[in-house]
Amino acid sequence: MGDADGDQARYAVPPGTLVAVAPPRSSSPSRAYAVEPDGTVAELPLAEAEDRIDPEGAGRRAWRRRTSRCGLGERPFRFDAAAGHGYEADVIYDWAGEEYVAACTRATARCVWMRAVTYEEARELGIA
Repeated sequence: MGDADGDQARYAVPPGTLVAVAPPRSSSPSRAYAVEPDGTVAELPLAEAEDRIDPEGAGRRAWRRRTSRCGLGERPFRFDAAAGHGYEADVIYDWAGEEYVAACTRATARCVWMRAVTYEEARELGIA
């Protein structure tokens, strides 16, 4: 049941605390909030909240977001290509508006096989 102010719960939370909120019947947060030093509460993007909690993993998560936007996964996927497409195996390409995220694993005259560049590969190449 809600309190006198409606359906909002009230908690005393110290400054510097991050709070993640998941919708009912879900364990995945959809919103995050930070209690500022002056006691105010500010909503944060989930990615920023994750980076505050785990700064060491920030680069890996940023790369994962970048490659997920391009629609490629870890396993190569075959795409039809126009004759004279110019793709070559073992070359990294821009894909779906993201720079240097697609690894071409095989290319024929009419098809290319592409997969997302892994975080480890991206670090080795200096692009992550």
